[in-house]
Amino acid sequence: MKHSIICFISLMMTVFCYARTSIYQLPSDSTDWKVYYMQGEEYHRKGKLQKSLSNYKKALSIHVSDTIVHALANCYYQRGYYQQSIELYNTFIKKDSSETKLNTIAKCYDKLEKPDSALIYRKIIAMQDIENQNNTIALAQNFLSMEQPDSALIYLCRYTSIDSTDLNINRLKAYAYNQAGLHQDAIKLYQKIRQSGDRQASTEYYLGLSYAYTDSLSQAYDCLVRANNLSERKNAYILSQLGVIGSKIGMIKESQQDIKDALDLLQPDKQLVISLYETAATNHIQLHQYKDAIACYSKILKENPEKLHMLYQTPFLYGKLQQPEQEAVYYEKFIKAVEQAGKPKKYTNMLQDAESYIKELNVERFFQGKTNK
Repeated sequence: MKHSIICFISLMMTVFCYARTSIYQLPSDSTDWKVYYMQGEEYHRKGKLQKSLSNYKKALSIHVSDTIVHALANCYYQRGYYQQSIELYNTFIKKDSSETKLNTIAKCYDKLEKPDSALIYRKIIAMQDIENQNNTIALAQNFLSMEQPDSALIYLCRYTSIDSTDLNINRLKAYAYNQAGLHQDAIKLYQKIRQSGDRQASTEYYLGLSYAYTDSLSQAYDCLVRANNLSERKNAYILSQLGVIGSKIGMIKESQQDIKDALDLLQPDKQLVISLYETAATNHIQLHQYKDAIACYSKILKENPEKLHMLYQTPFLYGKLQQPEQEAVYYEKFIKAVEQAGKPKKYTNMLQDAESYIKELNVERFFQGKTNK
């Protein structure tokens, strides 16, 4: 009896495993769209988007349904094929106004950096469901990116008429108030946000700016000090505003330090700057714009005086401009710089060329009666 029970359990386990496996392992001649769709879902759950996409496409080729189109469009979006996602919807379900479709298309247009197109779809969603927080925030951000804070406030106010306690919505609404010039409204809302327990540096920073807009400089300074402490003095924009406001209220020494720290943080990457000037110089040379190339080399040497090969290339460009006197001047500068750097071995060949040119020029000057050398 015990042996029979064990056999029965073993048989049921085999049937179960076969049934589970058969859902996702397709026979080569299968035409069941549901199987392809389910396998696409399984791959999607596992994050295997390429295989998921392949199965969704097979399912759609057999049977057209909104479910498959939504899944396939979302998969395109997740893989970065934003235009294909939009075109898929426009091909198969043009008249559908579901939030799934509208939201995916709006997100695609955001990724394609077309906020005006994204607006069209986000506005429809907002009309259907203003309580969709993600959409309302994205819609307001679209308006703000297009410098339309009044329009952003229309939808943010509609949301807060239903829920006035959402901190993310309120932060964006307060920011929009400032952008619209409604600074007192911004101050009131930022104060409410702080009373709700918000302790973010950005909240203190924007509240400080709001006070500054209304010439309440002492209050602005206090907020900016708090923002600066919360950001551990690592935010150049907070430091710069703190320096400006500090100067206006007589905190001169503090202002000087804040401005200095802000400028240090705002300095560009020196290596990147040099690389860009080098590329620009190369471009100028190819365009026969030798004076502009010389200017680039001069800026490189200002950033890094040790770039002596730039000093060596400068007289070559003066030669192109048929200015032998300047050519000699810069060869002499190069020789002197190498001596001061104590690196004659590194620039042996360049030194020989420079010295040879100067000797030839001096001989030419001698015969022209321009020098006693």
